[in-house]
Amino acid sequence: MTSTVIFDMGNVLINFSHEKACEQISAFCGKPASQIFDVLFSSGLEMRYEAGQISRDDLIAGMEAGLGCKLDTSKVVDAACDIFWPKPDMVNLAAGIKSAGYRLVLLSNVNEDHFEYIRARYDFPQLFDELVLSYQVGACKPDDRIYQRAVKAAMCPAGKCLFIDDVKENIDAALRNGIPGIHYRNTAQLKEELTSRKISWNVV
Repeated sequence: MTSTVIFDMGNVLINFSHEKACEQISAFCGKPASQIFDVLFSSGLEMRYEAGQISRDDLIAGMEAGLGCKLDTSKVVDAACDIFWPKPDMVNLAAGIKSAGYRLVLLSNVNEDHFEYIRARYDFPQLFDELVLSYQVGACKPDDRIYQRAVKAAMCPAGKCLFIDDVKENIDAALRNGIPGIHYRNTAQLKEELTSRKISWNVV
């Protein structure tokens, strides 16, 4: 029987767009958004920042080297963070699951700037009993280490957890670590799968 539900954050509890970040950075640095995407995301630079492997200064230095221009750090951070919009149906579902008595853990690949931006503007992080964040752990999904940390945070055996993520690779990695999972596609589909697993939630 499930006792802890582990939620991914991005595109599950809150929407985001990396493309919007690149377009907003392009607007003030004069480089094409496609080039910014390649330097920031295709290269793995931003993922290293999410994993806590490099500092913000290192991130900016890497962007400057890749783009061949100087950047205003505060402008980059503002542009890179203003990329989120709410998913109230999913937040309500998570609150309902919490209200029904399940322990909640947030398991997210996220950098410090993004998480502080979200926490300052949205209430849903407060629903969670424990936060397992990649920049604090030093590893990103699908690395086994972050799942092992999530099981510790769940305070129950891996088999009594349920992990919800929109990326199939991350669900496969959870299964490799003994954690059952649901590949999230939309809220209606998720509710059907929760019901099939006898997981209840209250209407909040």
